[in-house]
Amino acid sequence: MVVAAQSQSSPVAPHICVVSDLSDPALRAAIDDLLLEYYGVIIRKLGEAGMDHSYTPAILMASFWPKVHDLLPPNGRLIVAKNNRGRLVGCGTLHRVRPDGAEAKRPYVRPEAAGLGLGNAIVSEWINIARAMGLNTLLANVINSNRDPMGVFERFGFETTERYPECADPIEADPYFIYLKYKL
Repeated sequence: MVVAAQSQSSPVAPHICVVSDLSDPALRAAIDDLLLEYYGVIIRKLGEAGMDHSYTPAILMASFWPKVHDLLPPNGRLIVAKNNRGRLVGCGTLHRVRPDGAEAKRPYVRPEAAGLGLGNAIVSEWINIARAMGLNTLLANVINSNRDPMGVFERFGFETTERYPECADPIEADPYFIYLKYKL
């Protein structure tokens, strides 16, 4: 089931939804499509940052579905943005990684929806959800060549920090990331 969590004022603007049930094969396929695109961008950005790697979107995608239960209530949230035709045009995930904190991952807005404020809406939704979960810290990381999400995080007041122990990304990627913290 997908529950609308926030709507934009324009009837054609995408709206943010929190996914609570992944039993619909069409929704799973749409998430697959969106995440494969996201991982393609991540791989390109890692290359731009100078990381030599052998990642493919399929390799990165293989780690998503086995751990998806961590991204659903009560300890996480899978956020998607849908346009007025029902197409997924953005996403983000939140996963509790410590009793008082969560890691925000996979912020992505498709190029067709760029400029509509979805990056801000996704981060705002993360903050609202984290507060509702009783958390006091959000953690995130951004590839140092990926300026779009970094700008969004900065506007919300995220601050740079050291790599946090709960970071799910491989340690060999550490030199290519900027680590962030937001106090709720």
